Amino acid sequence: MPKIEIYELKRREEKEWDTYVLKHPNSTFFHQIGWRNVVQETYKHKPIYLIARENEEIKGVLPLFLMKHMIFGKRLISVPFGPYGGVCADNKKATHMLIEEAKRIVREEDLDYLELRSIEKHNSDLITNDLYVTFIINLDVNPQTVWNRMKRDRKRNVEKANKAGLEVEWDATIEEFYKIHARTMRDFGTPTHGLEFFKNCLREFPRNAKVLTVKYNGEAICCQFLFFYKDTVIAVWGSSLKEYKTYHPEQLCIWEVIKYGCEKGYKYFDFGRCLRNTGVYSYKERWGGYPKQLYYQYYLKNAKEAPNFTSMNPKRQKFASIWKKLPLKMTTAIGPLIRKEIP
Repeated sequence: MPKIEIYELKRREEKEWDTYVLKHPNSTFFHQIGWRNVVQETYKHKPIYLIARENEEIKGVLPLFLMKHMIFGKRLISVPFGPYGGVCADNKKATHMLIEEAKRIVREEDLDYLELRSIEKHNSDLITNDLYVTFIINLDVNPQTVWNRMKRDRKRNVEKANKAGLEVEWDATIEEFYKIHARTMRDFGTPTHGLEFFKNCLREFPRNAKVLTVKYNGEAICCQFLFFYKDTVIAVWGSSLKEYKTYHPEQLCIWEVIKYGCEKGYKYFDFGRCLRNTGVYSYKERWGGYPKQLYYQYYLKNAKEAPNFTSMNPKRQKFASIWKKLPLKMTTAIGPLIRKEIP
């Protein structure tokens, strides 16, 4: 009887990996080799990409990154800087064997924990955090169909933005995006990725990544960084300058993305990750979408409990209150050094 073999990806198998991922119904954008390249090139974290093979055919994959830091600890993550990743496999046996190999690596490397970010819950002895969801909006060839499902206040605010003379620009420069994004993240009290990270995303995914900006009197005031995967448009990073809030640029931006997705034949708009029972959750819900559960699962070795990087963590709240008061030049310079270690 054929046995499943678990081993680390070889360079000559990278195209085969992506072919498997693109064909698998439960794969995600972040399973692609390109995401490995973005993370490795930007932050130098060590990738450990596992393959389950049987009868010379790939039966499953598990992208992992080894992250080691004196303060933040030693972790094995699938995948860092993305909302989901985890095991992508054909059956429970391959899934189980991939997870067991990941656990073995944690023990061998004497790490704190293993973290799997998944759209599926794996039946195992892993600790599960189910606080996160991502919102999905069903698209239609006729954008009006999606418009009709939106709550009245969303539609009213999009109309206000149009009346204010805001203009939408597709394929804006990454520098325009970053100028807004870095400032918005500082104001939220959150360290941001560096400009090079976003440049690497565009470099690795030239056909599947776009930057959208909204302008007022020729000045960019709102932006959205998008990924495109199979039949889905994914909102990855969005930012808006708070002094233009009354013009509702972020809502015009989201509507333009939805409309674009409809017109280009995409079936879904992934509105992005958020925590349940928060203002962001309520905001996204009013666009006519529905929550899709995410499962963050952990195997602990040296750590006593699962990590908590959520905005509800009192330590993070204290950090944010200090960070948002710092000069923008400072947060832009040192932010990526911190963000590198927050998966």
